[in-house]
Amino acid sequence: MSLIKASGRTFVEELATNPQVNLMVVCERLGAPFNDGEAEISLAAKVAEKLYDRPQLVTKMLQQEAIEFLLQCWEMEGESLIAQMYLRELEQLHFLGFLSYEDDTIYINMEAKDKFFFSLKSHRTQAQMEEYTRLENILFGMLFLYGILDIYECCEIIRDNMIEDMTYDELEEFVMHRVVFWQSGILLRNQTNLRLIYASREVDDRNDVFIKWTINKDISWKIYSEDQYKELALSNGVGNWSGIPELFDFVMQNIEDDQYQAMMIVKSLVVKIQNGVTYTEITEAYTGLLEDNAREEQRTLCDLILKLYKTVPVYALKGHTREELEEEETGHRFQVIPGGKGKQGGSR
Repeated sequence: MSLIKASGRTFVEELATNPQVNLMVVCERLGAPFNDGEAEISLAAKVAEKLYDRPQLVTKMLQQEAIEFLLQCWEMEGESLIAQMYLRELEQLHFLGFLSYEDDTIYINMEAKDKFFFSLKSHRTQAQMEEYTRLENILFGMLFLYGILDIYECCEIIRDNMIEDMTYDELEEFVMHRVVFWQSGILLRNQTNLRLIYASREVDDRNDVFIKWTINKDISWKIYSEDQYKELALSNGVGNWSGIPELFDFVMQNIEDDQYQAMMIVKSLVVKIQNGVTYTEITEAYTGLLEDNAREEQRTLCDLILKLYKTVPVYALKGHTREELEEEETGHRFQVIPGGKGKQGGSR
């Protein structure tokens, strides 16, 4: 258990306990000018000024779970909780100077509490947090499907199907601020059109995906529902694609009986399919997890992999599956010719 105590530091001093590189990242995201090698206390003062001027940036940067944990700590001063359950939240909150964690003690910054408590407790802020979480889950779902997010294209999809009043500037600003605490990808800027790109760390070869998108310009983005995007976000990218439950049960029975490890095996297989690894390479890798003489199990596993190989979306296909593309190509090859067995003209 960790005791919650008041910190004796000012907000700027609390911020300045962060590494210099972290403070420079926050300055960059907040649009505060800084110099390489600038002292931590100077960088911290710039961050504090920006947050004091625009307190709404706190909800834009911090994830909802972190803000809810912060409010919990403020209200529990003098009490104890299990800090190990909130390591991600502690990291985020320390990053922005709200608290520090040392020797099983959580030190909450009282100046930050004075400045932000009522704004973070307001109904307006609570509603904003919900909307930002909604948007974050949509984007994470897209990331699991497409591998690389062109934020402009994402904005079009969101505006046309989910949030009508979404603008590109709003979405880019949200990504630029929230990405500080996303561990799932890399933020890039297309130097040709200046579009913002967010690439998943699960993509093996970004250039290959970009090249295939260019080659297959006639393939449109596969659009999913908001609930499907959210479901993918909350399930770490393992969706309800045909064959997932059967593969998980097979792994549990024949390879790994620990549920977490079994799901990691399923997840790694899904990512290989999304990256375009061939069916042969995948089957060779995963049948190797079975006993050499387990012929029947190997055949079953190959069948399960083949089913997923056809039904899991592929990054290079913009969220489409191989099965969908095969069906579309077949449809183009065998088009129905108008006329059929109707009345026929001509002389007898």
